[in-house]
Amino acid sequence: MPYCKHCHQEISKFDTDICPHCGGEKPIAVGYQTMDVTRTFKTADGHFHMPKTRSQKTFCVLCMLLGPFGVHSFYIYKSKNGILSILFTLIITLGVGLPLFLTGLLPNALAFVLPYALVWVFYIILGILYLKVESPKDGKGDFLR
Repeated sequence: MPYCKHCHQEISKFDTDICPHCGGEKPIAVGYQTMDVTRTFKTADGHFHMPKTRSQKTFCVLCMLLGPFGVHSFYIYKSKNGILSILFTLIITLGVGLPLFLTGLLPNALAFVLPYALVWVFYIILGILYLKVESPKDGKGDFLR
């Protein structure tokens, strides 16, 4: 913004005839030029860092296919959640399968396969729910694309 050469008040660059503050004639100095805004910003020379974001769709597919092993959590840099997913799978599979096996209610392998299948169904449903989340973040705080 230019300043009036008489009263030194800030005026519009369109006030070329009379200053709105003091009424002085021709308030803008003769050699005044507006500032070139493009010179105030640094140009992008190609050496800038773009964050490597993880895909939300890949995250959901990994959750549906390999959720019991916690691969989806390791994919988005959440190692603690991945380890908890593995422990959850082991606790449910062994906690439900062992009593079924020891009591003889189900044949040998089926006593452990059935609870494991239920855990897998849980992760399939969880993967579908993750698709509905607006903007989840990974362990580094970046949004999934």
